[in-house]
Order: sequence, then C-alpha cells, then structure tokens
Amino acid sequence: MANKQIEMRKVKKIFKLYSAGVSKRRISSQLGISRNTVSKYIAFFQRYQLT
Repeated sequence: MANKQIEMRKVKKIFKLYSAGVSKRRISSQLGISRNTVSKYIAFFQRYQLT
C-alpha cells in the first residue's frame, strides 16, 4: 500500500537495529515491512543526523 505510514514504534526499532549493525533485509523481515521502507527511513535518518 503506497504512502502508508508506519507506527512510530517501528521507526524507532528501525533506527535501533540499524545502529546495532543489523542488515536492512533482516530489519524488514523482523518488522514485517518492505526493504524499501527500511531504506527510506534510514536515508531520512542519515540526511538529518547531527554530526
């Protein structure tokens, strides 16, 4: 379903797992969302991350 928002809890879990070194494929499998969705949120996080 295009442009469906995911729960904030899943967004936080994406960032937590990705920061721990878990692959995008495994994250999408664990959370039941597509890899494209995971990639989109990770890209957003990296774009606006303060360094």
